[in-house]
Amino acid sequence: MTLGNKIFWIIFILALFLINAAAAALKTRHLGKIRCAKRVYRNISRIRNENDGWLVSYLRKIDPFVFEELILLAFKKNGFRIRRNRRYTGDGGIDGRARRNGEVYLIQAKRYSDYISERHVMDFIRVCRNHKCRGYFVHTGKTGRKTKELARENPQIRIISGRKLHGLFIRDPQAENLFFSEDKNDKQ
Repeated sequence: MTLGNKIFWIIFILALFLINAAAAALKTRHLGKIRCAKRVYRNISRIRNENDGWLVSYLRKIDPFVFEELILLAFKKNGFRIRRNRRYTGDGGIDGRARRNGEVYLIQAKRYSDYISERHVMDFIRVCRNHKCRGYFVHTGKTGRKTKELARENPQIRIISGRKLHGLFIRDPQAENLFFSEDKNDKQ
């Protein structure tokens, strides 16, 4: 074997090692966010407060990736099978997928402290159309009049915030089915 071949194989083996190490680090990071989301979910479940304002304030303070994992976990606890993305960024506007009764729903989770961006909702509507799926846009902000109109005009998406967000986490007879109930606006 020539010196050039030896150098090639050494570099090749080092590159494989580095790629495996990077993949393991990403997986460990992902698992850490999932574990943190489980702790947050347990904390939320212990608090029995009728006011949904405390929950929104609390959710606005957590790590955005933990928030994504928390939303997926809440869907799982509500009877959905979930599929996580392999990474948090560059996800094409989809933070995860949820399946129930044979139907796939795309999920977009956003932490806002003010009004949600109409552009973000429009982008999510486009993603849902492209994937021929319905979707849940889950957020901690305020939903403005124009954004509510967008959601009414595009029944393939549901917006979950405020009381509906509270109902996603807190099993409450009054909040039950607020975000999963079928109504005339849900039909495609």
